[in-house]
Amino acid sequence: MARKFNIRRSMHKDMVYGSLMELVKNKTVWHESSVSPEYSHLTEDGKDAIVHVVEELFRGMQIIHNAEIKDEAKKQTLAALK
Repeated sequence: MARKFNIRRSMHKDMVYGSLMELVKNKTVWHESSVSPEYSHLTEDGKDAIVHVVEELFRGMQIIHNAEIKDEAKKQTLAALK
């Protein structure tokens, strides 16, 4: 069962990275300076997009965490019954 949750965590990490990379590529979200990365910044739309993405990612983390707790409780219960 632990492997199942490791896969979920790995997939969630990939989603985080993929989401952020897509936002970086979007010029309405991220202004990329040709002078220096220090001058690159989020646009106003970008700030809203980041908040939305982070909220969705937190929900995913909550689902994974709750499933892990439930799985551990089942494991402990079955071990106690043996």
